[in-house]
Amino acid sequence: MGWVVGGVWIGVVVLAAVVLGFCAYELMWKSRRLTADLERLAGVSARLAGLQSELTAAQRRFADSSS
Repeated sequence: MGWVVGGVWIGVVVLAAVVLGFCAYELMWKSRRLTADLERLAGVSARLAGLQSELTAAQRRFADSSS
């Protein structure tokens, strides 16, 4: 009967190792994906800031030409 209890404990430890390994893999994968998304969003933000300055300049030119 003792070998049954030992086998169950070994099974539980193996299952816990598999679950923890999978969780660690998922966290690393999501971390890399979010880092890549953040870099892309920073690029978009920089492009939008450039467009905003171009629009401001165009508005000033329009206001200067219409007055």
